Amino acid sequence: MGAIEVDRDGPVLTLTISNEAKRNAFTHDMTEALGESLRDAEADRSVRCIIITGAGDVAFSSGHDLREMLAARDGASDRTANDPFVAPARMTTPTIAAINGYAYAAGFILALNCDMRVCAQNASFAAPGARIGLLPVAGQISRLPSLLPRAIVHELLVTCREMKAEEAYRLGFVSQVVPNGQCLAAAKTLAGQIISNSSDVIAAIKTGLEILHERGAQSAVEFEWQDSRRLQAGPHAEEGMRAFLEKRRPVFA
Repeated sequence: MGAIEVDRDGPVLTLTISNEAKRNAFTHDMTEALGESLRDAEADRSVRCIIITGAGDVAFSSGHDLREMLAARDGASDRTANDPFVAPARMTTPTIAAINGYAYAAGFILALNCDMRVCAQNASFAAPGARIGLLPVAGQISRLPSLLPRAIVHELLVTCREMKAEEAYRLGFVSQVVPNGQCLAAAKTLAGQIISNSSDVIAAIKTGLEILHERGAQSAVEFEWQDSRRLQAGPHAEEGMRAFLEKRRPVFA
């Protein structure tokens, strides 16, 4: 039986997709567990960053368990059932996908909906929907073109070919490619850099980027100035500027 393993290290939460016998494929129960873990983390202000990875060194996730999906065909196009895979994009808590191998189908969806992606050299990405008769949903059409050139997205979706780690890095889909076995460590280093900064500002940055994606540049401009005034009057701005003048590291409550 697969599971979502939860590990907490101070303000950093790591969720591990664990179903190695099936290349970390998602069962229905695992999908629900992922959603529950993400909701709990978003509600807990002490969680400052979330890392999502796969068990072992072969796969991040190969997607849904197709045998289970065949037995419940409606699940593939059910928006609510697939919500955990797109939930990271809605959250204010920053999310990092540590992609340690294959990221196909639902695994690809989950990775593209995270804020940042680091991957191992053996990582590869694929959207096999057209090959199995399913429309690529949950951000593969609506979000992916904001992360990759549209022509590349179109090619990936209609050919179902693999995008290897080096190509993903060259095109800017992932920010780092590291040796096999070092993906999670790289994600933890990145998380450490994030959590040293103001959580209020980090949440606002993510909100602003989502406004840009969903509503366009002018709405993002309005958000920048409105939220800038709010944050400037807050305790994190006071602490950050005093720490800079006093030549010390800031301590954000």
